[in-house]
Amino acid sequence: MRAVFSGVRRICMVLAVIVFLGQLSMVLMRYLLGYGFLEIQDAVNYAFAALVALSVAVTFSADKHVRVDIFRQKLGGNANRWIDWLGDLFLALPVFSIMMWMAYPLVRSSWVILEGSPETGGLPGLFLVKTCLLVLPTLIVLLTLVRVIGFFRRNAS
Repeated sequence: MRAVFSGVRRICMVLAVIVFLGQLSMVLMRYLLGYGFLEIQDAVNYAFAALVALSVAVTFSADKHVRVDIFRQKLGGNANRWIDWLGDLFLALPVFSIMMWMAYPLVRSSWVILEGSPETGGLPGLFLVKTCLLVLPTLIVLLTLVRVIGFFRRNAS
């Protein structure tokens, strides 16, 4: 599982570079040369959308996501583990499972028509970006299942 998230983390780093360099080149070309490329704009938009979706899973796997717990700081480690377990079981699993279920028809229809940019002359491959709508919840559900099973194993022994 670590190898999967390490690979996703590397993909996110590459996407961040694409977003930065693409946006920089678009701005420089537009305002210095007075010329722009729709393909670069689409590439930046695609990379940013994929980066946002995939970085959620990377952040969740590194346990660096935002917590809205006002009591967490005052509680001990065991209580925090129980809060995490309950959150994984009753929030993360249902929400991301529903997200997978709801995103599947959209992604499937996008693949059927090999959906491209809505802009005339834009880049093809929007269907690949929409696939991130399935990759994100799948990664979160898998990670949550690993955490829940690990919690049971620790508490059973």
